[in-house]
Amino acid sequence: MGNGVDFFSRDERGRRSEYVSLSPTRTVNGVKGHLIKKAGDSDTHTNLPYYSNTSDVYFRQNKNGVCQARVYIGQKKYLDFDWSHAHTNSDGRKFDRGTVHVQMWKQNKNGTFSRVSDDARSMNNAEMKIYGPILKSFCPSVKLRKGR
Repeated sequence: MGNGVDFFSRDERGRRSEYVSLSPTRTVNGVKGHLIKKAGDSDTHTNLPYYSNTSDVYFRQNKNGVCQARVYIGQKKYLDFDWSHAHTNSDGRKFDRGTVHVQMWKQNKNGTFSRVSDDARSMNNAEMKIYGPILKSFCPSVKLRKGR
């Protein structure tokens, strides 16, 4: 891993991956995480893959450091923990930059995915227990919930 090599050997269609490793894989409390970016992309602010091959959670970074994590269930994207920006739902609920807001993914009948962006929420207790330690491992300054 690392040094610009492909970390997925093949994607869901058998093609070589477009993502590279930025650091070694870490396992915290049984959750496996990996910091990645798109290969050849000079900016690290790129989206994370739809499917996982080797980890439970993939992380991305921007110029300010690690800023988002995507959780995969059954190797399909399931939810995003994002703290890279301030977010406001249409109902006015706000999340400050640096504090996690959670957005769920759903798979549509045609196989595509949609993120439920207008219904962002705070991490629940179970998510904090399972994923909080690995989020803190990759980004010690992240707030899991307002005031935490």
